[in-house]
Amino acid sequence: MRAPAVLATPWAARRDRADVLRERYPFAREPLALYRALVDVQEPVWSAARLDAPSAADVPGYAAERLLPRVIEATAAAGPRALAEIVRAQFAGAPADARAEMIRRWLDGEEQTPVERYLARASVGPVLEALGDRAADACAAGRADREARDPRHCPVCGALPQLAFIAAPPESLAAGPRSLQCSRCGTAWAYPRLTCASCGEQDTAKLTVLAEEGADERALTGSTVRGLRGRSDPGGPGPRSRGTSRRDAPASPRFPHMRIDACAACSRYLVSIDLGRDPRAVPAVDELAAIPLDLHAVDRGFIKITPNLMGA
Repeated sequence: MRAPAVLATPWAARRDRADVLRERYPFAREPLALYRALVDVQEPVWSAARLDAPSAADVPGYAAERLLPRVIEATAAAGPRALAEIVRAQFAGAPADARAEMIRRWLDGEEQTPVERYLARASVGPVLEALGDRAADACAAGRADREARDPRHCPVCGALPQLAFIAAPPESLAAGPRSLQCSRCGTAWAYPRLTCASCGEQDTAKLTVLAEEGADERALTGSTVRGLRGRSDPGGPGPRSRGTSRRDAPASPRFPHMRIDACAACSRYLVSIDLGRDPRAVPAVDELAAIPLDLHAVDRGFIKITPNLMGA
């Protein structure tokens, strides 16, 4: 079942959040501008799919016909130049059966180029979200034995998580529960805090939190590594500059509600969003803006469990 935190109609919140973050984080304007353009073409197809309820066998063709052409147009208009040129040259004129096959391969987790993965995910993701639990049969992993599936994979479609989020805590608790959000169908499911979302490691000595200096410590677990420092300039694109004096007054962190949850046992990580720190956050959108955190995790030798829609 979907977690209560996932909105029944999420598109207005996603649209508004993308606009807010584009102004807050200048370094993320390009991917957020493309995401914003995608939301406008995804929403009507999501609404239609809720009514049409395509069968599992029809999902690839449905997404290829209804949404993929709009995704291609939006990407050509709002995407980075290199991506826009590839999409125009290689996919704009592709036959319908080839487009449906590209989406089917993504649904079944087969090897694809980064551009193919992007187009397929942007086109069929909203359809899977609209179908809810019925999306399981459209994916190879979803059709597999659910009883044998470990809790690190989506309980609906069997995909890996994209991110983690911590719900705003009830008044009686010090911290809210942790959930993972699926990279394929958007389902959210509860997952223990002190457990790696990639390999299941529970030894806290191997669980590392990468957070900015100045971030609130009350939600951190494992080993805290001070790899980033907040800046008074909210548009600063990376970690603390080498010339910054330690005598400077503490600056507010740029990502007070986000951190990296990493694991030394498997060298994997994901971005975690704390809704108690920022109730207005939309995890799937905020994660797209966490570029400096991603870069810092990669610099320390970690690999993201699942690249996001924009490939980060």
